[in-house]
Amino acid sequence: MATTTRVQGIDVARGVALLGIFIVNAQMFGQPFGTIFEPHAPVEEGWLSVAVYWFTKIFCEGKFYPLFSILFGAGLGMMFESARRDGRSFGWTYFRRLVILGMFGIAHIVLLWYGDILLVYSLIGMLMIALGRLSPKVLLSIAAGVYGFGILMMLAFVALSSVGGTGEVVEKPMPAAETTLEQFFLVLNDWNTTEQYDSRLLEIERKIGREGPFLTALTVRLFSYLFSSVFVILVMFWVILPCFCVGAALMKSGFFHDRNSVWRQRLIWSGLVVGLPLSIASVVASQNLGSWWSYLLAFGGTYVGGPLLSLMYLSAILMLVETGRLIWLTTPLAQMGRMALTCYLLESLLMSVVMAHWGLAKFGDNTWSERFVWLIGIYFIILIFANLWMSRFQMGPLEWVWRVFTYMKLPRLRKSAAN
Repeated sequence: MATTTRVQGIDVARGVALLGIFIVNAQMFGQPFGTIFEPHAPVEEGWLSVAVYWFTKIFCEGKFYPLFSILFGAGLGMMFESARRDGRSFGWTYFRRLVILGMFGIAHIVLLWYGDILLVYSLIGMLMIALGRLSPKVLLSIAAGVYGFGILMMLAFVALSSVGGTGEVVEKPMPAAETTLEQFFLVLNDWNTTEQYDSRLLEIERKIGREGPFLTALTVRLFSYLFSSVFVILVMFWVILPCFCVGAALMKSGFFHDRNSVWRQRLIWSGLVVGLPLSIASVVASQNLGSWWSYLLAFGGTYVGGPLLSLMYLSAILMLVETGRLIWLTTPLAQMGRMALTCYLLESLLMSVVMAHWGLAKFGDNTWSERFVWLIGIYFIILIFANLWMSRFQMGPLEWVWRVFTYMKLPRLRKSAAN
């Protein structure tokens, strides 16, 4: 959209979401995949790492991918309304847009990291080609129905987790092999399916993450992606699709443009009164998993509290931007948000430079606080780059590529002298 017609609050929210998502992702970048089955505060690393851990878990984990999903749905609603207003085709245009997004996601997984969200958005977004045409009321009804079914899936996930064990990894001797890749496959072959995770994979992944080579690291990365897909199917899908619908409904209903919307205040209060306590309870319960109720509170607290905090963040950002205060902060964040795809992939690239075998090779040999320092530094580098880039260009470089294949024409990239 032209600069004069954009909703700046949406761009600022994207910029904030990029930071929140990076705080969560950076912790996963620096540790083996299996550490997610050890949900305990890193007390052995000192008070600063413990503080970063609690901040990440309470305020970021499970909160920013729903926020990004809402914004993604809002973008869809914006595209649909624009296409209808101009008499252009929507379905095939948006289909091409999602296909290209999925290709970015595949490249992200293959080249950098298993925790990609773009491919997931691309696949789930296909459902929105039909749903995006519906009225706000119908979209919210569908969101409620899907989310309600997701609660049942979450309860099933809780039951499986509580029956399957406490999440502790299993200690076994490491098999002898000529290469780490052979060791990796030997451990997989010896993996007892009743175990939640095999601790030997942690050691192998640390070594491969620091030493490579690329094809070996890619094999482990693909395994981690497929393994994590179970969680995506059982839990994340039932949050992302409703958030897509909610975002599209909010855009169509004027939520992003209505300065006097009472719903913004209601959503802020629901986040503070319900979402935040549930999020805190979820993290506390995850420190002592064992009984069914601890699993229910650990998963359910994030499942319900996460989206509530996402809507609270969004409402607060919109209200802040519309007051005209903190322009020195919101304006740079908005510029970053306008090239969110480029910045998201840059976060992965630069964090890989720090952690991967082809970079500084710090994978598995760092603390929560160290990773936090790295991610803050990288985020500010990208923030500066985004503002310098947007001072000369209409859109980010990957956004330009995305737009070329979406609309099958070459848009102007560089700003004109008048701008």
